[in-house]
Amino acid sequence: MHSLLTQPADNVLPALRARAATPHATARDCLALGQTLLQHAGGDKALQREALVALVRAYQLDPSCEPTLVHTIAQTAFVVRDWELVESATGLLLAQNPADANALIWRAAAVQHRDDFTTAEALLREAVRIVPGNPVALHKLALCIKEQARFAEAEALLAQVLALSPNNPHALFDLSELEIRSGRFAEGWAHYESRIAFAGDLNNAQQALAAISAPWQGESLAGKTLVVYGEQGNGDCLWAVRFLPLLAERARREGGQVIFGHDGPLRHLFERTLPADLRLETSLETQPDFHCGLMSLPLRLGIFDAAVWGAPYLSADPQHMQSWERRVHAWVDGKSGNCKVGLVWNGNPEHIRDTRRSVPIGQLEPLLNMPGVTYFALSPGRGETVAQWRAKGFDIVDPTHDFQLGFDDVAALLANLDLMVTIDSGPAHLAGALGVPTCLMIDHVSAWFWGGESPVTPWYDSIELFRQPAAGVWAPVVARVRARIEEMAHG
Repeated sequence: MHSLLTQPADNVLPALRARAATPHATARDCLALGQTLLQHAGGDKALQREALVALVRAYQLDPSCEPTLVHTIAQTAFVVRDWELVESATGLLLAQNPADANALIWRAAAVQHRDDFTTAEALLREAVRIVPGNPVALHKLALCIKEQARFAEAEALLAQVLALSPNNPHALFDLSELEIRSGRFAEGWAHYESRIAFAGDLNNAQQALAAISAPWQGESLAGKTLVVYGEQGNGDCLWAVRFLPLLAERARREGGQVIFGHDGPLRHLFERTLPADLRLETSLETQPDFHCGLMSLPLRLGIFDAAVWGAPYLSADPQHMQSWERRVHAWVDGKSGNCKVGLVWNGNPEHIRDTRRSVPIGQLEPLLNMPGVTYFALSPGRGETVAQWRAKGFDIVDPTHDFQLGFDDVAALLANLDLMVTIDSGPAHLAGALGVPTCLMIDHVSAWFWGGESPVTPWYDSIELFRQPAAGVWAPVVARVRARIEEMAHG
């Protein structure tokens, strides 16, 4: 077995898969396949899921074929977020050993996923009791407390984590989000830099730039070139690009040069609004002296007051706006006084918070049966849901098949609508950056951009926040957004 596991995956996996697929496959065959897949999976979720299927099959054939099999199943199910399997496997583990701290932590994640915070918190407190002073258990408890909007308690627990594991980047990052949420920007931006410790796995630009230039800490740019690279999601880039003109102004004053390193669906939208002397490069053409992540600009530029940053700073392309105006008129032709509303109800399913931030389609329907309102679905790949809604008589258009230019098309369409209704996603930031009136439906504990309790955000003057009163509770949010649309349509 050991010699098989240490060979390259390409050499052994076909044979192991074939053996495990036969009608007479044994528990050992399935176990060998599962273990080999896990060893070679790295962060590949597809291979991890395949491994999980093989390991579960091994257990079904012979539960005693490997002493740690249930433990491996529980851990792998936790990694790929198969919460139902996590609950089953940890139930077996805890029946054998109620003091299994790992099983308690994994089970807590599963029950928290279905918004049972009371049970999750009890499980995590038991884990902390069993392994006192364990930073992982304390960290998980802190995040569970945070999801219940008990921010001060969560922050105190993160302080304990950092006392036990100083400079723990994940704990510093979670602390930074609590600080930024409450407006403590000086501390929050500084701690937010901790993301760089684990961002290298995700950002090739950051890795390439770090190999050839120094991280910019705010030094003078006299005679120097600084490359600012785009990072994290589209929403983050849309939020932070507003700071580039201020940086360009400083470089101009000091006699330096700034280049924005970015390639993706936002490129043309950004190019149109950048200062003439701030070039956008899609590949590493210029040898820089310094590099800096886009999300580090608030810290490096000393932006510790959000109050002056809410005005629109992006614009749609005028020609695209005219093209989309014709389309929109064709869709609402003959509907006198019709209110045109953009709609985003879910996001990228791979996003770790997507199930929390997305509104289940059944709960959104009270918003859709409004006379005098035409909705425009802005999320690509949702045609089946739109067809179901249209079959029920809801006035909803799917324009996404005409999105040839990425966010440039979305921006031009938004400029022709009366209102945007959206969850916390890239289009929410786009609408705010364009100054489009927006009803933002956010989960109980949302991203730090949206603060803690206020119905408005200083970052975007045109966005009004409609926040869940408790995790998973969308009905009052939908009702309040409906009232706002009625007020706007008939006011």
